[in-house]
Amino acid sequence: MTMRQVLLIEDEAVAAQTLCQSMQAFNIECRWVTDVDEARRALKEKVYDAVVTDIVLGPGKPDGIDMVREVERTGMVAPVVVITSFADLDRVKDALNHGASYLLEKPFRATELKRVLDRIWEEPRGLVGLRERALAHENLTEKEREVARLLLKGLSTQEMAHVTGNSEKTLKQHISRIYEKCGVSSRAEFFHYIFPT
Repeated sequence: MTMRQVLLIEDEAVAAQTLCQSMQAFNIECRWVTDVDEARRALKEKVYDAVVTDIVLGPGKPDGIDMVREVERTGMVAPVVVITSFADLDRVKDALNHGASYLLEKPFRATELKRVLDRIWEEPRGLVGLRERALAHENLTEKEREVARLLLKGLSTQEMAHVTGNSEKTLKQHISRIYEKCGVSSRAEFFHYIFPT
């Protein structure tokens, strides 16, 4: 069986080396680079089955979101998994809107990354398929599913009101019903409910 090829962009040496060793144990070849410039060169040399990038890659340097945008712009088919040590909804929204397949919060175990990669490789539609399957399990109305998709993109209530043409009050009612049906009480809980890690 051919080994899968993963490009890891991570500026923390110990974390990167540990992750690459673990990936090798899972029969996944892992090439580690420390910044976006190195990643660009690596992506010109060969095709990877996935790109795993930290969001923050050192002060004053291009970050993981820049890498996600670049992969989207160049039309590469490799799915991108974004890893970060903090939950920043604006960055999550940016990454997802520019084609990231998954977001993993640090700290995580190598087995979690392996599970995410397997899921992405098995499901051609990646994150969209995962989201739609999860939403289909709940008894949401079509309007609630529309609002749920916008919630998962990180839009504010005001932004959702602009997109849907509903008032913020109406949207807050939809969001309350979505949370109630899914058994969650916040956007962060809803995100983890739909995309379990």
